[in-house]
Amino acid sequence: MERVLKNPEVNKRIRELRENYLGIKQGFYAADLGISQGSLSDVENMRNNPSDRLIRDICLRDNVNKEWLLEGKEPIFLPVSRTQEIAGFMGEVINAENAGSFKQQLIHVLAQLNEEQWQVLADMYQLLLKEQNEKSSGEQ
Repeated sequence: MERVLKNPEVNKRIRELRENYLGIKQGFYAADLGISQGSLSDVENMRNNPSDRLIRDICLRDNVNKEWLLEGKEPIFLPVSRTQEIAGFMGEVINAENAGSFKQQLIHVLAQLNEEQWQVLADMYQLLLKEQNEKSSGEQ
């Protein structure tokens, strides 16, 4: 019995997302999504419909606009909040593959600062920002 695809465009967009926008190999993407490479291949190659769970997981994992995935309505990606951006960065920093990296060392040092030391950093930041703005307005 041949399966009928609900909306083959969704299958095509899943492949397009993985290949063209994320640039990730099928096996790695499938593993990240908690499915087998064969299952993802079946979806991408129009042999199976994507499950509701797969669609949800793709949207959550990659901040994909569900309306784009299901209907083709742009934008492809949803805007990322500052909190989400920081959380993503922190997730990358604490990844075991980055053990001992400069990013981990810097975050470790920052985590040990007291309020007075944070204020010194805030003051330095303001000075650097002011200097950068003065340079930018001088170049115009």
